Amino acid sequence: MKDLEKLINVINSLNINEIFNSELIRKSIYNNVWFTEKNIADAISEVKRLTNSEKMRQIAAFFSAKSQKSKKIAVVMTGTTPLENFRDFLYILLFGNVFLGKNSNDDPYLLKAFADALISAYPELKSDIIFTDRPITNFDAIIMNDIAGNSVLREYFEKVPHLFRSQNLGLYLIKGDEQPSDLEQLAYKCFINFGRGNNSVRNIFVPKNYSFEPLLNTFAKWDFIKDNARYFNNYEYRKSACLIGNLQHIDNGFVILRKSDDFNPNVSEIFYHEYDSSQEITAYFEKNKADDDTLRFLLSL
Repeated sequence: MKDLEKLINVINSLNINEIFNSELIRKSIYNNVWFTEKNIADAISEVKRLTNSEKMRQIAAFFSAKSQKSKKIAVVMTGTTPLENFRDFLYILLFGNVFLGKNSNDDPYLLKAFADALISAYPELKSDIIFTDRPITNFDAIIMNDIAGNSVLREYFEKVPHLFRSQNLGLYLIKGDEQPSDLEQLAYKCFINFGRGNNSVRNIFVPKNYSFEPLLNTFAKWDFIKDNARYFNNYEYRKSACLIGNLQHIDNGFVILRKSDDFNPNVSEIFYHEYDSSQEITAYFEKNKADDDTLRFLLSL
């Protein structure tokens, strides 16, 4: 295993703004119509937060008690959002494992730029960081988005330790007494990256007879996302489907809120689910609360 303290110090010393320069950002936006300067800036801010030396030492502390042989962890990158798999990349290295990344055509530049800068500053890491365009083989564990629709792949990858991430299942509980700042945070989680991220909120639980007006007023601050043609086309299609199908819905001009028993809304949709008992729903959220799945998975190996 590489010197952990040296790794932390080298990562912390990297000039993040220099790595993710304006030229790289422009190239990434040109490559993927879903990427915007705001969304990439948000992802870069998260990189800065995670690469704080104190934060990295906190994460490394979870792993320090585990004495084990280094494992090769494959990560199938989707590029759905900018730097989507940065946390996986960082945690794998902090745990002393080898990162094997299957490249995504949707985001081939950002994480690779960080990795190249890290290898340049710490050349001994070259054998621990691998990117490939070919089918991945010879790995000890794998992290990827859920492949429930592909039974052959699922059966194949279930033979090794795996973390399959579900998409569009982000949940948020509204109790009805939220402050404006709470609703602003919810709006952020709904609309950053157009709601396409693994952690995006696409389902909200509301008490019966909930007044949506405060929430819609907060959502209105994000109306600029309709300037993205791909997003707005999705919105218009979903709006038409609701009108033609005579489906009850709330339309604020750029997002559809619809009551549903399903948990897989489309882009530009948010499903809401009514509840009666606050105790019952609070217990549900406690049981299904989101946590650091990468950390939990690596600790299980």
